[in-house]
Amino acid sequence: MTIILTRAYLAVTGYPQIGSGSLHIAHALYGGALLVAALVIEWAFLGSRARTTSVVVAGIGFGLFLDEVGKFVTKSNDYFYYPAADIMYLSVMLVVIGGQIIRLARKPTPHESLSNAADIAAQGIASGLGTSRRRVAAALIDRAESQGADPKTVNTIRELLSQCPDSPERILQMRLRIIRWIPSALLAPWCVTLAGWALVLVSLEVSLSSIFHVNFRPSELLFRDTHGGDDLLAISNNSYLVLSGATFLLAGFAMLARRRARQNQTGIIWPLQLLQAVAIAFTLIGAVFDFAQFGFGGLISLGIGLFTMAVIANETNTTIRGMTLKQRADRIRL
Repeated sequence: MTIILTRAYLAVTGYPQIGSGSLHIAHALYGGALLVAALVIEWAFLGSRARTTSVVVAGIGFGLFLDEVGKFVTKSNDYFYYPAADIMYLSVMLVVIGGQIIRLARKPTPHESLSNAADIAAQGIASGLGTSRRRVAAALIDRAESQGADPKTVNTIRELLSQCPDSPERILQMRLRIIRWIPSALLAPWCVTLAGWALVLVSLEVSLSSIFHVNFRPSELLFRDTHGGDDLLAISNNSYLVLSGATFLLAGFAMLARRRARQNQTGIIWPLQLLQAVAIAFTLIGAVFDFAQFGFGGLISLGIGLFTMAVIANETNTTIRGMTLKQRADRIRL
């Protein structure tokens, strides 16, 4: 978001520069300063508010720094270097996906559950706890206790949690307000059905167009103009053939399994999780080639993919909220 806003501001204002003569203070420097500020906030203050603030400040700083990557990888300091969009995208995805892999690699041990609960309690002592965070900590403690954690330690952390003052959950309240602005139709199950089967059909079309080298891929219809020449197009076709073929098979299977689960009212979520994983892979990997061929125009197809992922995630979260507290505790990652 920082990159998009920065590029939009510069385009509207005619790319102004701070400095005079031989001096030019690039906004990458402001990005580096904000990254340092985020570290200082994390080191100097305790509590969830400070942590949230440091994450926001660091995100803005990273975006400002990354926006000028074209200058760093070219001898001519070319801010408009065409593959810069791909470099930015891959850098962000490496951070996001790497962090998710670390968090989801395995279920937390009882000691890790207690440690996470203690961390929440420590933040709560510093800045208070909202209802949802308190429930998460309680679920972690109960999970650790059921798996044989030391009763004395469990009781100590539970007592510490009970001493945390209440605090309004402003971020959660803001999130709920935003959700209330979203048309209810977009949160209905039929929207997931439409998005899921659209993913199946689009992946089939992309697979067939890649096999027969037909210039009728959805992204090419959106953007028309392509860059990179025949070599890039050949790489894109071969990669999309594998990606879209796997997406067609897995997404189709997930949609059929979801339909059966809804008919039987079993409440299982693995079809939704599989569908979301497929949508994430298809969107994020496909966007690499879209950015390479169409530059920042690739944001359009990425936006469509993110919408698909969002409606699937909403139904997944709705299903999870219907689970017992113990079932939900196994899914908590901090």
